Amino acid sequence: MPDTTRQVLVKKYTLTEDEITEISRLIDICNTHDGLRMRIGLEMLRERRGGEVNDFLYYVDGQLVGYLEADSWGKKEKELSGMVRPDFRRQGIFTALFTAAREELQQSGVQKMILVCEHKSESGRAFLATTGAKLAYAEHEMWLGTFHERGRRTEGLSMRQANAGDIEAIVSLLATDNGNFDSVREWVTELMGKPDKYRLFLATLHGQPLGTVRLDFMEEMTGIYAFEVRLGYRGLGYGREMLEQLIHIARAERQKPIMLDVETDNTNAVGLYLSCGFEIKTTYDYYELKMS
Repeated sequence: MPDTTRQVLVKKYTLTEDEITEISRLIDICNTHDGLRMRIGLEMLRERRGGEVNDFLYYVDGQLVGYLEADSWGKKEKELSGMVRPDFRRQGIFTALFTAAREELQQSGVQKMILVCEHKSESGRAFLATTGAKLAYAEHEMWLGTFHERGRRTEGLSMRQANAGDIEAIVSLLATDNGNFDSVREWVTELMGKPDKYRLFLATLHGQPLGTVRLDFMEEMTGIYAFEVRLGYRGLGYGREMLEQLIHIARAERQKPIMLDVETDNTNAVGLYLSCGFEIKTTYDYYELKMS
């Protein structure tokens, strides 16, 4: 008897609320089955601007069984995450999604794909081994448990919510390590225009820019991102003061769990977060694949 199963791969510029609901349901199914925490933010999916294809959906008989997404921020490089429903694996579905995404991104000028895989996902790492991608770095996801505050306050150090007049100072702090000033400026400017979801802070020492950090207000949590202390001032305790102040700010804003990411080989930062009461919940591997 011929196979009458209807299979469709759909590429999307933007997603409907129904599609986001389907994706959310698929994430829950995969997370529950695999004991993982899929790194796909539904808020980000709702904010798609529609200028490029970043979402790839695979349907079997009208059911969403596979999904792959690329982040909206990158131009020359893109982060990708995806999944296939457990009972539809080993049927070539993720390979089809990955191939479609690779072709689409290559046509749009993307030079590098960064593939995100939770370290304990054996199926994810097995697939990545077939792509030629190389492990670039890994990040711990850490959540605040019992807050351990030292309460040190340095004279002349202050931290406040940033405004449009602080953009260049923030860019200088964030782009120092990678030198990509133009893309960082564009990214900071866009985030600055969404204060209900993203809030940037600037720390100064005697009036001079010392560091920057961002709070992301997500549905279920508050995230700490883009935490940077100026070169030459690291390891002196200023980062801890900034972090303690930020935790108080986040808690005053809303009673949600607080989390952050940190590269696993950044031992100083990992030690700082552990000493403040953050706990490692899981670890994500980031694989790089250059476009040929």
